[in-house]
Amino acid sequence: MLNLLHRHVFKEIFVAITLAMGLFVFVLLTGNAIRDIVGLVAAGKLEAVTFFKLIGLLIPYVAVYALPLGMLTGTLIAIGRLSSQREITAMKSAGLSLYQIASPVFFIAFLGMVLSIVVNLHFAPTAKVASRAMLTEAITANPVDFIEEKRFINEFPGLVFYMGEKDGQTMKDFWIWVLDEDKQVKEFLRAASGELDFDRESNELVLRVFDATVELRDSKNVEDFSGGEAMRTAFFEETDFALPLDDVFGERKTKRLKMKYMTFAQLMKMRDATFAKEAEIGEKGISEDRMKVQVQLQKNCAMAFSTFSLALFGIPLAIQVGRKETYANLAIALVIAMSYYFLMIAVTWFEDVPAIRPDLLIWLPNVLFQSLGIFLIYRAGRH
Repeated sequence: MLNLLHRHVFKEIFVAITLAMGLFVFVLLTGNAIRDIVGLVAAGKLEAVTFFKLIGLLIPYVAVYALPLGMLTGTLIAIGRLSSQREITAMKSAGLSLYQIASPVFFIAFLGMVLSIVVNLHFAPTAKVASRAMLTEAITANPVDFIEEKRFINEFPGLVFYMGEKDGQTMKDFWIWVLDEDKQVKEFLRAASGELDFDRESNELVLRVFDATVELRDSKNVEDFSGGEAMRTAFFEETDFALPLDDVFGERKTKRLKMKYMTFAQLMKMRDATFAKEAEIGEKGISEDRMKVQVQLQKNCAMAFSTFSLALFGIPLAIQVGRKETYANLAIALVIAMSYYFLMIAVTWFEDVPAIRPDLLIWLPNVLFQSLGIFLIYRAGRH
């Protein structure tokens, strides 16, 4: 009888969690695709094959959040349905404890936690780096196609482009506006023609313009058109512009990989390097550089353990709320998840203060949710 009930609960939990994870993967995948990829596809800058490859590479990246969210939502839906239909009450009347009833949830949550560890520490950062490399390669394979005819191009922060027409690899009637921090024009260039190439060493698109007229405005008052020192003009037969590709993707150009895109092995190597640097200069305690690495390491692990923590917290909550409506459980799950991730983000604010050990405080949300979950399960088991 016990095995039969366990199979019943396992089936309910597994189906609900799988569907919930699929939903969150789809939602997060769509959001990332719209932000980074769809615009390029719609503009004809990416082929369909490349688009689907990039979507596939984004799945491990969004799974970092989809796994814990799906686990929590699925637990709330399945346990909430069983509770609302009095099935849990019937099982307890048959002599089963709440721990026995919820054991399939613990098992699935543990497997989900193990999967999250592998994804967070290796597959997610690897896939993100690979997707960025593929996106860069797609753009640089034919950089001229990145600029469309008779359309204002504003993907580069601080710059706006316009091209009248294109003849093969040559762009004609080319306009460039250079903007200041207030989005006001501080420089303007118009060229008879131009060419676009890619510099792999610096990861930059190189724009070369010919027969160009440049208008320079006073940086203190860009709206002053009185002439003289307020507005100067110059003519160039040929000049180059460097356009960092990192700007297209919303990041500043860096020579090294960001920590959030590093695998566990890369972070450990970087941590060892900070150890060596501390020993070399004789620094006592934990340096800010090492603390940042340790915070990222612990954050990746804590995010993986959140899969188990949120599921554990969701069991007694689902029994207490006892809602069978999917939308209600989804809303509850989002509120809980937002609270959890807010605590995670709040801890990272102190990563520049090694004295309070933010690398250990990053585990506070897990400890809090697991402790509260265990207490609520114990109380629900007694009543």
